[in-house]
Amino acid sequence: AYGGVLVGSDMQTTAPGVYAAGDVVGRPFLASTGCAQAQAAANSIFFDSPSVTGECEDGDAACVVDGAAQAGSSFDPASLASNPFAFPTGVWTSPEVATYGVTWEQAESLELGEEIGEAVALYCECLRGRVFAPDGLLKLVYSKTSGRILGVHICGEAACELVHYGMQLVKSQQTIDEVRNSLYSAVTFHELYKIAAEAAFDEAGARKRRAAAGKALAQRNREVRDEDQ
Repeated sequence: AYGGVLVGSDMQTTAPGVYAAGDVVGRPFLASTGCAQAQAAANSIFFDSPSVTGECEDGDAACVVDGAAQAGSSFDPASLASNPFAFPTGVWTSPEVATYGVTWEQAESLELGEEIGEAVALYCECLRGRVFAPDGLLKLVYSKTSGRILGVHICGEAACELVHYGMQLVKSQQTIDEVRNSLYSAVTFHELYKIAAEAAFDEAGARKRRAAAGKALAQRNREVRDEDQ
């Protein structure tokens, strides 16, 4: 049964010497997290030393070491249901939806002592989106004080691929300014990250550009419908 087997942080069940991984231990029921759990279980069985890599500063609520993205003997399965930094989530619907890190509301609840902002880019604002898949958006959640990116949320074509770059931005504590000053290849969806970062520095102008892009897209959609009739 889904979630019917209890395991500890070492993936060992209540029966000594018996380990479990995957859907039987509960959410999120993803192949990627199941593989990470299996790796953590094997590490617990064959190795004594933890495999934690990296470190966080004391009191940094937006920093996570290990977790499902870096499975090891310190892996805590309980974190999968509550820790937004444990792994990227992808939903293969049409359009795709993907997320990593915190939402604006979650960032506020962390009480970081910093003002939280959101920066948005529409798919129809980048060249690839405008031509091939104009419906969708990418949102970056960030600290307005430090510029540090805390979350990325995407709805649109290839969202489940794009989220992994966003995950690395969050995990490496990149800032909005660093993304804005980076050069991205033209005719790629990754330009959305730069467009969103630029929006953070000109919110009023960004709203006008999104409105203009949305209006142009709506007009194009009407013309396509009229041609089909």
